[in-house]
Formats: sequence, structure tokens, C-alpha cells
Amino acid sequence: MAEFDSEERIGRLLQTLLDTYEPCYGLGSMTVSVYDTAWVACISKTVSGCSQWLFPSSFFYVLQAQLPDGGWTAHAGGQECSDETDGILSTMAATYCLIQHAKTPLQLKHIPAEALAERVRTALASLHLMLQSWRVGNSKAVGFEVLAPSLLNLLEEEGHFFDFPGKEHLLHVRDQKLARVSPELLYKNSPSALLHSLEAFHYRKDLSYDRFAHQKVGGSMMASPSATASYLIRCKTWDDEAEAYLRLVLSNGHGCGLGGVPSAYPSTNFELTWVVSTLLEAGLWTTDLDERYAAKILTMLEDSRRVGGGLVGFGESSEFSARVSGIDSLLTGRDTAPGIEPDLDDSAKSSIIFSLLGRRGFSSQIVENFDSAQCLKTYKGERNPSLTANCNALLSVLLDSDDSRPYQSRYLPIQKITRFICDSWWNTSGPLNDKWNLSPFYPAMLMVQSLMELLHKWHDGKLPELESALLRERVIPTLFQCLGQLLQSQNPDGSWGNRGPREETSYAIVALTNLVSLAPNQYLETEIMSAIHCGRSFLKQSAVGIAEYLWIEKVTYASEKLAEAYVIAALHGSAQKVSLRYAILHLCGIDPEELEHVAALAESGLIPDDDTSLVISWIMSWLYVPVLQRMLGKPASDSYQDTAFRWMVPNSRAVSPLSPKDLLDIITASILVDDLANLVDECMAPNNHKSTVILADAFHAAIIHANEHAQATTNGETPGAQAFKAPKANGKSLGLPNGVSAEEACPGQCNGMVTPSNHSTIEKTLSTFLDFLDTSDASCKGSEADRRSLRSEVKRYISAQQCRISLFAEQEHQKQVVCDGMVPPQGAEPPHHEITRERSGTLTGIPLLFAFTICHTSAKGRESFGNMWQKYMADEVSNSMATVFHLEQAADQMRLCLPTSRLELMAAEHCSALIPYEKQRLRLALKHLETTVVDKEVLGAVELVAGMAEFTARLFTVDL
Repeated sequence: MAEFDSEERIGRLLQTLLDTYEPCYGLGSMTVSVYDTAWVACISKTVSGCSQWLFPSSFFYVLQAQLPDGGWTAHAGGQECSDETDGILSTMAATYCLIQHAKTPLQLKHIPAEALAERVRTALASLHLMLQSWRVGNSKAVGFEVLAPSLLNLLEEEGHFFDFPGKEHLLHVRDQKLARVSPELLYKNSPSALLHSLEAFHYRKDLSYDRFAHQKVGGSMMASPSATASYLIRCKTWDDEAEAYLRLVLSNGHGCGLGGVPSAYPSTNFELTWVVSTLLEAGLWTTDLDERYAAKILTMLEDSRRVGGGLVGFGESSEFSARVSGIDSLLTGRDTAPGIEPDLDDSAKSSIIFSLLGRRGFSSQIVENFDSAQCLKTYKGERNPSLTANCNALLSVLLDSDDSRPYQSRYLPIQKITRFICDSWWNTSGPLNDKWNLSPFYPAMLMVQSLMELLHKWHDGKLPELESALLRERVIPTLFQCLGQLLQSQNPDGSWGNRGPREETSYAIVALTNLVSLAPNQYLETEIMSAIHCGRSFLKQSAVGIAEYLWIEKVTYASEKLAEAYVIAALHGSAQKVSLRYAILHLCGIDPEELEHVAALAESGLIPDDDTSLVISWIMSWLYVPVLQRMLGKPASDSYQDTAFRWMVPNSRAVSPLSPKDLLDIITASILVDDLANLVDECMAPNNHKSTVILADAFHAAIIHANEHAQATTNGETPGAQAFKAPKANGKSLGLPNGVSAEEACPGQCNGMVTPSNHSTIEKTLSTFLDFLDTSDASCKGSEADRRSLRSEVKRYISAQQCRISLFAEQEHQKQVVCDGMVPPQGAEPPHHEITRERSGTLTGIPLLFAFTICHTSAKGRESFGNMWQKYMADEVSNSMATVFHLEQAADQMRLCLPTSRLELMAAEHCSALIPYEKQRLRLALKHLETTVVDKEVLGAVELVAGMAEFTARLFTVDL
């Protein structure tokens, strides 16, 4: 039962929501959009033979919203754009609007022409600057790929041309979109999401907009003021119904009659279902609320389902749609009012409400209508599937109370959607992105809610056929990584995010509330509850400020009602689920005693101010072991978890962590580097000279293989087509005198030490190492410059190992010479800094792993380090990392990686004195690199390798 104050607050929210509902048009509280307002301001109408601007208040709204630099944000009042596309689309549309009014003042002749011309001039200049820095690939706005090119065409018709770096990519994305859909399809009766962006075809003079009239719902083109404005401008026959719709939006929308309109109106089903489902999922629905509101809410949704053929769309008024449909049917003999196209998101949310209010959901119909090969589509013609819509869909299937369809019959859609959700996380670097909300905590919240519900259904025995591997290797790792990022990203004041602290904080708290039952020990449960408490304290102490523009339409918008629902859920909600602690430990095979040991280690302060990442990273590294075992094709060893742990911790602390997929690649490469180093150590054991001979010859062949691979890649041939094979050992790579065999050089040291299996082990280890580095995604998809650097480091690492083997073999040979009473030749030892920085640093494998990690950031073809200075500093950083790592390892173990010459032993004694100096060099190099490289992903990769090296050095003295 919810507390009294929360119940009263919920009642006020629901009453306010329902009080604004207008039976014919619905409701909507989305904030005003300058983009849509500019389109509405462009409508003119002939009255009594005299043309006039229909909505001058909208034009004045646009004028007042113009910034001093000539541009516009998406929102009035000069509030900062949440997304750069907001400002660009708003400035494009507003500039076009000003040009139209400057050309034809009509009844607004009192506005000085010179002043308006100056506004146009500054607007064009501001737009030019915006376009130059526009990162088109990062845009999320609904329909931007067709809206922006259309506005460019309209501005070109007015004599204003724009060229910018992202233009070619923008036009390519537009062509891809239009290859799947055509505006001519709108002549037919079927509803289409394309109607919502009808203004994208405003420049198409060949289209007859009058033939789109049958697509109206409540006078609108799919609840879009800008699309309806474009329709009204282009129609040859005036449409009173469309005018009436726009007048209603101006008076009833968030603009409150001051001229501004939102990007969508009405948004009835969206706002109603999001508010109600959020409160229900938080366990805040009381008997009193049920008696007062449930019947009316269910009736509204049932009406929408009738209009939508059993599904639900964004915001149509069901009563008005039915009325228009009935009138049209009487006049034409057919149904010509198709209604707003239903979508996955609103349908899933509605089904969730039905289920949580004790009715049967309709998830089977949802799956049937929106199903595709890999996931569920939000609507037909969707370019990129939505993660959050699929989260809502999964939750609707899991909560569906249809007794006629047991959970076993829903197994296939459950598994498909679950895989899509987990794969979306698996392939994402940095925070999660969503196409409907800018905050990464919104998709994280929905993902947690749906996957935790899946785990609880499995725990309750309702999903016995669900693959345990899917849970163990995908679902549970996804949830733990999400937990780690949520705890890591909380701000010192208890909030989350920086776009809209109250609403974003609420998303995070709701997610953590659901994750409490996942905690595998008391330590993590306490940490989760502490984070929730701090977040709630922030919400209670922070006043309600300006609107938080997190939601994505054609431009971003805010909704006070949605924000209030999430704040209430965060402050008073409870997941009310049983603990999954023992089920998780058993399923994943986690040893509770080892987990408690790591928790104690975390509390000891190994990583100051970040102890939870240690525990979660340890759990994650445990979960990665079977995946690594399968990738490497051999039995797992303790080193798998140790290596994964060394990378997990710094990645969990990163501002923009690498994707689990990329991190797994890097961990695999790191394991193979360690395997190769361990193989060399084993073969360089005393009295095992013949193994050294075989190893040296194998490494010599590996260098030749690496050179051939580099040449093949340069010539455009397929890398890795020829697997590496170790040659028969003959000792030539060691430079033994002609005619002197390994047995003759070291008599008595070869008896029984080498067998064919040893040769096979050497060949297999080297082959696995080289083939993985030849064929991994980083090697194949990175930029050419980064792949060259990787190939160079592979050769350098192999050469350093071969040099190490050769020095060992030479010393073994000299020992035998001394035994025979001869004086060995005295060769000059290399300089101290060469041993420390070049050979031993390279042998750590860090320069190779640095190059491999950097390749992952350039998978889209861009070069990570674009000029000679950046390349130089990147090499300096890589080598300095390796040197510091080597020295710290030597200081702890009192030996170098090359345990041979006198100078190396001397270096071991003095390495402690060298560490501060080398660390200073590393810090300086990092500082120079950070000031010149602007790509956050590249800098994140650099910080990851540096963090791994630093954390590993700390582990030298810690017993895990």
C-alpha cells in the first residue's frame, strides 16, 4: 500500500491528466517546438478575396525566440538545445518562415522590412556555422533524414545554398529512407508513419496534397502540426477541418494561446499509458485509485484499440476518429478515415496496463503485428529498431495474464526479444542510446525492468525452457554491467545525469529499485540501497525547475506529467520482488566465499572511492570465463578470470566504457599474449635447450608470417587466409655455427626434453595468437593507419620474444663453452634504457594491446590519430605505459622480464628509483595527447589501457 502523501500526489496527477482530456481531440502537454511553430506561421488564407497570414501570433512567437546570434534553439526562451539537430532543424524552418514573410508581408506591413532582412541575414549566417559542425551520424530526431534535406531544398529555391561536411552522408541516409517508402503510398487508405513528416515533401511540386485529405485524423496529419501546416499550405481546396485542428492546438496545447505549438498533438495514449504504467510498475496503485480511475482509463484504451484494429497509436482521439470514420463511410460507402498508425510502444504500454489492472493483455497480437527477423519493429518502414520499444514489448509478454496461453507458448518471442535487448547492450560502447529519449538512464531503466521480470518469471518456474546459457552469459552480465554503470555514474549530490537532473535521477532510482533483488551478497545490496537513498534525498531537496527536454520527436521536448510520474515512482516505488541471490549464485556457479573475499578486499581501499566496481567487475570476469573458453577452444584456467578482471575494473570506471563485445576481444588478445609469454618461460627452463631451439625457429617463422600478412593486407588480399605453421627446428635462427646441431652445442641437455607434442603446443599457441590478431574485428575493420600500427606492434612483440630466446640460448651455449674449459667471446651489452624501455617494455605486451584497443575505436574507418604530432604522442604514451608497468612489476618481484645480463640485474635494484621519473613522462605524454585528440572514444581507449596497467601493478601485491 502506498503512503498517503504519495497516493494524494498520484491522485492529483491523474486528475489533472484526465481533466485536460477533450473527447473529440484528446489531450497533450508536450512543450512548444519552434520548428513546428515556424511551419504554422507560414500558412496564409484568402478571406473575401484578400490574402492574409492565418496565424500571426505564431510568426511573432518565432521572432521573439530568435537568439542574438541569429539562430534558434528548439525551445523558446533561448534554452540550450539538448541535441544539435534541434537547433539546425529549428533554424532552418524559422529562417524559411522569415524569408516568406519578408517576401510577402501581407497584413503585417508594420514590421520594418530592413529589420526583417537583417534577421534573415543573421539567421542564414548562424545556420551556416551550425551545419559546418553538424555530426549527422549522431542525430536522433524523428525523420531528420528527410526533413533536413527538404528544408535545404526549400532554402535553395529561395537562392540560399549550403555546403557542409556532413551533407553527403545526410543525402545518403535520406535516399536509404526513401528507397523503402514513397509519398505516393499516402494516396492509398493505409495509415503510415510517413504522414507525421509530410512536410518533408513540401518541395515536391508533382505531389497532389489534396489527395492526402483522406489520411486526416481529427483534422491532423498524424497528430503533427508541422505536417498539417504543410498540407494546408499545399492544398488547392481549403480544408476547414485542418484549420480547426491547428486552432485547437494553439489554444489547448502547451503554448496556451501565445502562438507556439508542440511537435505532436494530441499525445493522449502516449502520456496516459506512460504515466499510468509507470505508477503501476512501481507498485503504487491502491484500491482507492483503482476505484476512482481504473474504469475510465481502461475505457479510453479500449476505445483506442477499437479504432486501431486491436492495437494502440500515439495520440489519436478514438471518439473523434470513430465519428469521422462513420461520416466518411456514409458519404463514400467505404472507410476512408484510417486513423493514426498503431505502434509497438504505445500498444505494449497499453497491454501492460491491462495486465497490471487484472485484465487480459494483448501481447500475442502485438507480437504478430510487429514481428521481424531479429526483434519487433515500432512501426512499418522503421529505419532502426528501438531498444526501449522492445523492452516494453518483452514486459508486456511477460506480464500478460492470458491464461489460455501459458508462458511456454510465448517462449520464442521472449527469447528473440531478450537476445535483441542483450545484443543491443553487448554492442554498445559508452552509455546506452535510445531513439525516443536522450538520457542513457531511460533505456537502462526499461532494460532493467524487463530483464529482471524475465529472471523472476524464470525463478518462479514459469520459463523452464529458457536457455540457461542465455541467462548466464547474456541476461545476468547485462544486468550486472548496468548496475555497475548506474552506481558509478551517480553524481556527488546524489543525482544522475546532466540534461535534466530530476527526471534522469528518477530513471536511475527506478532501475536500482528493480536491481535490489539481483544483489548476490549483502555488500552490494547495501551499496544499492545507499545509492537509492542519496538519489531520493536529492529529489526531495531539489525544487522543480525548468522543463527537462529529454524526449525526442522532430525536436526534443519535455512533459511535466511524465516527469512527475517518474519522480513519484522514484520516491515511493518498490519492486516488491523476492531476492534472487541464491538462484543467481547457483546458476552462475559463483563461490559465495570467494565473493565475500573480494567484497572484503573492496572495503580495504584497493581502489579508493570506487569499491563497488571491484566487486561487480569480479562477478563479470567470472561470468566471462565460459565465453572465453568457447572462443579460445580450450579448457578454462584461473588466468582467464584474472585477465578479464584486470580489464573489467578500469572499463567499469570509464566515462565512456567500451562495449562488452569489444572488451571481450581485448581480453582474448590479452590472454593470448600471456599464453605466449608463459610458453616462452616454460621453454626457457634450465636444461631444456632443444625446446629453446624449436621456439626460436618458430618465432623466426612467425616474423616472416607477420611480414607476409602485412604485405597481403597492403595488396588487398584476405588477411589470415594462410594459417601459421611452425617449421622443423634446425637452430639456424639462433645463429649456431654451420654444422653444429643443437645437441652438439648443448650435449646432455636435450635428452627426453622435447616430444612431438611440445612442437604441437608451440605451433598451436603461436598459430592461435597470430590468427586471432589477423582476423579479429579490430584487425579487419579499423582504419588502415591503425591496422598498420597493430601489424607493426605484432612484429615488434614477436621480435622481442625472439631476442629474449636468442639471448637465453646464447648464454646457455656460453655456459657449455666454459664447462669445456674455453673462454667465451665477450659481446657488448645493450644500453640500460634500451633494455628497460624497448625490450622489456615491449615484452609486457602493452604496446601491442594498446594498438589492438585503438583499432576498436576506428572500426568506422576514421583514423584515431590524425596527424604526426598525435601519432608521436600516442607512441610515447604506449611505450611509457609499458615501461612503467615493467618497472613496477620488477620492483615487486625484484627481477626484470629478461632475467639474464648484469645490467638487467642492476636495473632491478634501481627500478624503484626510476618509477617516479617514468610516471612523470607518462603523465606529460597523456596530457599532450588529451589536448590534441578530441575523439572521446579514442581517449577512452587510451585511458582503458592505462587503467589496466595501473590496476594490474596494484594487484602485484594483493592476494585475490
